[in-house]
Amino acid sequence: MTVPGALDVIRELARNYNDNEILIGAGSVLDEETARACILAGAKYIVGPTFDEGTIRICNRYQIPVMPGAMSVTEVKNAMDAGADVVKIFPATLFGPKIVRAIKGPLPQAPLLPTGGVNLDNVSEWIKAGSFAVGVGSSLTAGAKRGDYKEVTKTAAEFIRIINKTRNEKKNTTG
Repeated sequence: MTVPGALDVIRELARNYNDNEILIGAGSVLDEETARACILAGAKYIVGPTFDEGTIRICNRYQIPVMPGAMSVTEVKNAMDAGADVVKIFPATLFGPKIVRAIKGPLPQAPLLPTGGVNLDNVSEWIKAGSFAVGVGSSLTAGAKRGDYKEVTKTAAEFIRIINKTRNEKKNTTG
C-alpha cells in the first residue's frame, strides 16, 4: 500500500486474472480500513508490517488469509491469539535466523515467515531455523528491474531448489 494507486492496481489485476493464474494480495497494510478496501478491490491475502488486531479481525470476517508483522515472542503470540494465519517476522535482517529459533523456543507451533534480507545465500539458514516459508523481495526481482524476466524465473527456481533440499535434509536428520 506504499505504491500510489495500489488499490487501482489490485482492482485491475483482479479483473484481468483469475485465482488459478495469480493470487493477488496487498502488502504494507496498516489498519482494518485499508485491509477492507484491499479485500473489496480483489486482494486474496493481506500482509502487514505490524500487528494490528483490527486488520486480523476484518480479514477473518471475510475469510482472507492475513500475515501481520511481529518481532517479539509477545507480538507473535498476540497475532496468533487474534487469528493470524501466518506471522511475518519483520524486519528479519535485524537479528537473522536466530530470531526464528528464539521465538520457536516457547512457540514451536508458530507459523513464521521472515521477510527482509532473505536471499539465495541465507535462505537455507532461515528454513533450518524453523521458518515454514520465506518472503523474498529484491533478491528475487532484481532481474525484472533490468527487464530480464527469465532471470526472475531462474532465481525463483533456485530458491525452490534450495528450500526443498534444506527441508529434505532437515526431515532426514529429525526422523
